Amino acid sequence: MHLDLVFQLGYAGLKLVKMIDTYLMVYIILSRLFELILSKKNTRILLQEGAVEYYKSHYKFIVSYHIIFILFFFAKSLSNEIIKVEYLYLFFMIQILRYKIIFDLGKYWTTRIIVIDQPLINTWIFRRLRHPNYLVVFFEIILVCLFFNDFYSLIFFTTINSILLGVRIFYEEKANKYRREL
Repeated sequence: MHLDLVFQLGYAGLKLVKMIDTYLMVYIILSRLFELILSKKNTRILLQEGAVEYYKSHYKFIVSYHIIFILFFFAKSLSNEIIKVEYLYLFFMIQILRYKIIFDLGKYWTTRIIVIDQPLINTWIFRRLRHPNYLVVFFEIILVCLFFNDFYSLIFFTTINSILLGVRIFYEEKANKYRREL
């Protein structure tokens, strides 16, 4: 438990601090559900407009990874005593970037590799970074592990996440190669 935060919030804040890790995991679950619903809607629209889904085979591994990650830390949040609140602040700063990316991509944001015969989005962040959403996911995983002060999980989940993101970026680059010239 983070005592500085308890002293700042007083006794009434003690319960909040004791459950802040569970609240974080509930936020992540609700965010992922929202993203899955939005992705399904956008995928349906894009497919109706003539888009094609590529490299479906790796998707189940990405979904499985995220489910395991979320369930692991949700279970941990129910009995966890040590948190590092400073990483929570960074986590929520990253969320601003996540939702800016989703907003910028609009109907093109999905959790799958959907390719349509149109140019890639070219807003400020996409001119600087090719895959900003994956950078957000990468840092989210790290920050959640650090928030829970779990260095073994940091190594484990970051390693697997890096491999999955590497595969995902390879497939996405391959699928979108011609769109860079549109």
